[in-house]
Amino acid sequence: MMSRNLSNMSTQIPKTMRAVALSKYCEPSEYELATLPVPGISEPDEVLIKVKAASVNPIDVKLASKIGKLLGNATFPYKMGFDVAGVVVGVGSSVSNFKAGDEVYSLVSQIHRGTFAEYALSTADAISIKPQGLSFGEAASIPLVTLTALRSFRIADEKLTGGLKGKTVFIPAGLSGTGSSAIQLAKNVFGAGKVVTTLSAGKIEQSAEYLGHAVPDEIIDYTKENVVRAIGKGTVDFMFDTVSSTIRALPVMKRDSVIVSISTVPNGAEFNKTQGGNSRMWFVYLLNVLDWLLKAWTRRKGVDYQFLSREAGECGEELNLIRQWIEEGKLKPIVGRRAKLSNVEEVRSGCQQVFDAQGGVGKFVIEID
Repeated sequence: MMSRNLSNMSTQIPKTMRAVALSKYCEPSEYELATLPVPGISEPDEVLIKVKAASVNPIDVKLASKIGKLLGNATFPYKMGFDVAGVVVGVGSSVSNFKAGDEVYSLVSQIHRGTFAEYALSTADAISIKPQGLSFGEAASIPLVTLTALRSFRIADEKLTGGLKGKTVFIPAGLSGTGSSAIQLAKNVFGAGKVVTTLSAGKIEQSAEYLGHAVPDEIIDYTKENVVRAIGKGTVDFMFDTVSSTIRALPVMKRDSVIVSISTVPNGAEFNKTQGGNSRMWFVYLLNVLDWLLKAWTRRKGVDYQFLSREAGECGEELNLIRQWIEEGKLKPIVGRRAKLSNVEEVRSGCQQVFDAQGGVGKFVIEID
């Protein structure tokens, strides 16, 4: 075991832990707690975190379902979770920027998946000190959704003439975990001139409470209005597609505009990379074909389209930047439901809501009791 600082705390670290770990692909109604070995540090850049909270993303519950069976051959027990906040209890021999006792948050890589547990591993380049003033639950809600939104906006900022400043941005589902982060980044960091979103009537009333000074300039009740007609044809410079609406929303896009999607068809090669190269090759080929067709169609409409795959890797610097924005008041996490890890029924219920993509506000957080 290549570690340091771990031996001094070894009496406090048990050999086993509780974790959401599945014996088969299944939907949330079948999730169970399992007893697993506490992961050990085996690489010099690894960090062992005592988990205080983890948040649930759609990719977590989708990959654990029968959908995941199409994508690759998982090993069981299947451990869940990429977002984490907690306390460092051990570091590898090459780690010098973190020590035992540091309060941190992280987006772990595919190889370290398993943050719905009492302990989790990450790497030093994918960790940042937890933002001041945030609870562990709030910190755990940040990494994947905010990193995804940030990377999407950086793509658009590079591709659009003059960048995003002053431009019109369309972000559907403005009180979802990803949507709420994206709206705040658009207004408070990238200087968008106009931000448009879609919400149901009940959530429109909540938008000021949750988003504060980052409330969108235009909110459309998608349950009552025709979204394309309400936005106006040919008016949007950049769309961050979080709800698989790229095709439906094409009429609102200007010529030479940009769409970045996290919810349509991924590029097969890129998706396979995020899965550690374990996806079935026929499925990778199918995704590549569908991605090519979608790019060709949007290109005919004068739109630069790109799917953004989930990535972890070296995200520590970006998490540091996000921490700075949070501490400056430019960004705040939105946590909706919470559940204790020990309350399996509440964990199942919250994960089912994420799986169904209905009714939730912000992120669902699992707290480790």
